[in-house]
Amino acid sequence: MSLQERALGELVASKPAVFNAVKAVLRRLPAAAKWLVVLLFLLNAKSWPLMWHYRVFRPVFIIRGEYYFLLLRTLFDSKKTRDKKIDEWLDSAIPIGEVPFDKVAVYKARATLDDSDFNGHLSNSSYAKTLDSARFYMALDMFIMFFRAGGWLALGGTHFIYLREIPVMQEYEVRSSIASWDQKWLFIVHRFVSKPKGKKSKKQTPETNGQQSNTPDQGVQNILHASLRTQADAISSINTPYASTPSDTATQDTTAALKTAAASLVYTEEPDGVTLHTIAVSEVCFKIGRITVPPVVALATNGFSTPPSEIGSSLAEYSKTNPPPHWPKAKAVMSVPLGGSTKKLRELLAGGWRNVPEGERWWEHALSGVVEQRRMTRLEVVASLRSGMEGAKALVSM
Repeated sequence: MSLQERALGELVASKPAVFNAVKAVLRRLPAAAKWLVVLLFLLNAKSWPLMWHYRVFRPVFIIRGEYYFLLLRTLFDSKKTRDKKIDEWLDSAIPIGEVPFDKVAVYKARATLDDSDFNGHLSNSSYAKTLDSARFYMALDMFIMFFRAGGWLALGGTHFIYLREIPVMQEYEVRSSIASWDQKWLFIVHRFVSKPKGKKSKKQTPETNGQQSNTPDQGVQNILHASLRTQADAISSINTPYASTPSDTATQDTTAALKTAAASLVYTEEPDGVTLHTIAVSEVCFKIGRITVPPVVALATNGFSTPPSEIGSSLAEYSKTNPPPHWPKAKAVMSVPLGGSTKKLRELLAGGWRNVPEGERWWEHALSGVVEQRRMTRLEVVASLRSGMEGAKALVSM
């Protein structure tokens, strides 16, 4: 027996209780490791295979389930009765008469462990992951007739402004609304918000704590300085002066454009006083196959319109029971009981709108007046984001 083996034997003989405890731990280690793996697996449930697909397409499953259940309930009805009930069901899912800027789609989520980073808050990469689900949820909530006609949304870009971190396990909401649109792009604003713990949300005003920002830029600065770990301002130095170059000028122009858009977007207070964490702007375009559909056509065929007060009317707000003036014309295209069909709607979206004389384009009248004015004002804000990113892209060749 070697000297080392003899010394180990003497140590075991002198301290039997210690080594028996170590042996017991070693025997139980495989079982503990197994349960640790199971726990880790459960804590990362949102990252399981196909879970992202499930979260994104869950609204589709729900809508299809409701549709198939309706078909089952009308199985023994006449075709005329079944078509009427399907048409009524579709109308109940369409935002008839709503102003496009006022409708908000709310997607609820939680900052789980697998979506958080080592700082104990929602990882920046997880915002885009959650936004995939929130954006698709909003699209189905607002444009069900467009998808019924075989359309799809192409994502052209997403811009994020990080203001405050979301703590791990915190519940939060993604509030998505239409910002503006042009001939091709629809701009969507997403606000990541959370309700303060232990407090009821209350309406806030810019005069919070007796102070009021004089300009949108000052409001942005206050918000950006609220969290040290999500600082968004550039670091400046007075000890390192340098000469201005063309690329520096381009960088300054890009930064100015982004800050202008940020100021206009961030300065809007949430009406219920929730905490605003992040703002994202998505650019999407409507597609039928490879054909681009003007956003105004997609909006009008899904019930959006200008409010009745636009022309000084004393009528009640537009709704399903009091539809806007353009809605009968839209229904004539896509409602089966009224002589329309999904095929006719698809043909209109895929380019048939070009064949309609300019004076008879009901979708343009549906979103004219005050809606058009708001669209132009808002477009100046979101368009600066695109111009800013285009400027950043040009930096590569400088």
